[in-house]
Amino acid sequence: MAQVTKKTKKDGTTSYLIRAYSGRTQAGKVITKCRTVTPPAGLTVRKTERWVQEQADQFEKEVRTGLVLDSEMLLDDLIDRWFTEYAEKQLKAKTLYDYKKMRTRITAGLGHLKVCDIKPAHLMAFYNNLEEQGVRQDSTFTATPALLKLLPRGERGAMAQKAQIGQDTMRLVYQGKGVSKTTAEKVSTAAGLACSKAFTEHRKENGKLSGNSVLHYHAMLSSVFKKGVQWGLIAENPCTRAEHPKAAEIDVQMLNEDDIAKLLAALADAPAQFSMIVQLALLTGARRGEICGLRWSDVDLERGTISINRTLQYIPGSGTVFNPPKTKRSKRSLKIGADCVALLTEYSLHQKAERLKVGSAWTRRITVEDGKTVENDLLFTKWNGEPIDPKTVTSWFPGFLAAHDLPAVHFHSLRHTNASLLIAAHAPITTVSGRLGHAQTSTTLNIYASAIQSADAAAADALEGIIRIREQKHA
Repeated sequence: MAQVTKKTKKDGTTSYLIRAYSGRTQAGKVITKCRTVTPPAGLTVRKTERWVQEQADQFEKEVRTGLVLDSEMLLDDLIDRWFTEYAEKQLKAKTLYDYKKMRTRITAGLGHLKVCDIKPAHLMAFYNNLEEQGVRQDSTFTATPALLKLLPRGERGAMAQKAQIGQDTMRLVYQGKGVSKTTAEKVSTAAGLACSKAFTEHRKENGKLSGNSVLHYHAMLSSVFKKGVQWGLIAENPCTRAEHPKAAEIDVQMLNEDDIAKLLAALADAPAQFSMIVQLALLTGARRGEICGLRWSDVDLERGTISINRTLQYIPGSGTVFNPPKTKRSKRSLKIGADCVALLTEYSLHQKAERLKVGSAWTRRITVEDGKTVENDLLFTKWNGEPIDPKTVTSWFPGFLAAHDLPAVHFHSLRHTNASLLIAAHAPITTVSGRLGHAQTSTTLNIYASAIQSADAAAADALEGIIRIREQKHA
């Protein structure tokens, strides 16, 4: 309950100081908020007491709900309010999850400072610290004998399905290779063991964050301080004057025409679902999450179009989540050719046959990006019809490439390959940008500058060839 102290000034007027509890600092010191109120003139003693109590109750409520803010508050407190009032309501689930993971380092480095005292120099020192050796403590996890004893040969495929990971990822577990914490948690849960008993953790020493990772911290802090300005806590956002690392150039890996032909031939050995996903990535340039989130209602085989209406992501602790596309322009309709239509038609028949095998275990309804529950018509699913974890695709892909002596590229390289082929075919850059779902054409120009220059050089050579032919005819 708020404390009320009566104060009488020298001129005889009376005011009341209200103190309300507002939590504790990291050191355990009690934080209080204060407000002085002066009752209207002419009130009786009883009405004055009632009015003051109403003011005290209202002030305490404002403090408790976070409506009372001041520049003396700690950055940690502002971040709490930012999560509650903004991030949890406005940001996508994956972004929110990433920011909550980043919170730990921000709290350790800056959380104890008052918002009003934070200057660009504090932020730059924090960014520099993030880039130092030893900040990044990545871990890999290897299976213990106790886990391997529970995974006899012949049952490992079923365990992979139960753990919701790919067969190639599960093979790494059996071989004693290092896997991610997410994979370790999935497998240990499926096996019924505590993660600490199922896997041995191996910490990576002397790791450091990349410039792009530091930029994510800068983006989060900038958003927090922007709200601080909006809420009247500070006059300006210190992030606007803080130098930060430049974004690293995007590593645009692509397959050449020979490798594409070899990949397509090798896909005959791949599971039908993964084969279809890879071919769609090559033929449409769509992102991994966009492909994994496709429903048959998005596919028009008669018109030869695929509509990108959502993306699918896996959020630890929440499972697979459907979200709207990355940007407004990411929601798009893609024209596909006759070969792609034929592939989808054949895959549809395969999926129907697999669904019949599962029978009543098939998940018949799913909740999509707008929160509505609809009939399950996903193109790509787990064995029982539940949404697939997109990470299983990227976990499977490297092992598949290695097994078929193909270049070790990322799955996202298929999107880059699609874009480079379009550019080489002299498709307008606006068309390429539209098919890729980039927010701005400048994004496409920046990422594929090298491919554009190569196509431009080829066009110039072709033009010179034409001119030489004409010169010879006129000679």
